[in-house]
Amino acid sequence: MPKESLPKLGIIIEDNKPLCAAGLFIDRYSNFGFMYGIFSCPEVSKIKLFKAMKLLVNGIKREALKNKIKLIYTITGEDSLDKLYTKHLNMICCGTNVKSYIINLDKNKYKNLDWIKENDNNIK
Repeated sequence: MPKESLPKLGIIIEDNKPLCAAGLFIDRYSNFGFMYGIFSCPEVSKIKLFKAMKLLVNGIKREALKNKIKLIYTITGEDSLDKLYTKHLNMICCGTNVKSYIINLDKNKYKNLDWIKENDNNIK
């Protein structure tokens, strides 16, 4: 995941290399935030990644509280993230079977978007 694709309140959890990343989009007119991510490194063990992802979401929560955000919304189509969110982070599921799309407005800079596409190599 390119660092510049994270918002100002983006968080990357590292241990000699990036393990996972997410961002928090907020605006000054509401108390609602959007958590963008979680993107993960496919070479990381499941246990290490699980711990890193918990740290990541807790970091997003801290940033939201600092910015007076009362609700954080996120989406996923991944069963493993659903389990992390609902069983380990007390998040409430409010929808199922999500599809997501991207419009590439700079095909010269973003030639390869594999990092954001769903496949076995980048989403665990």
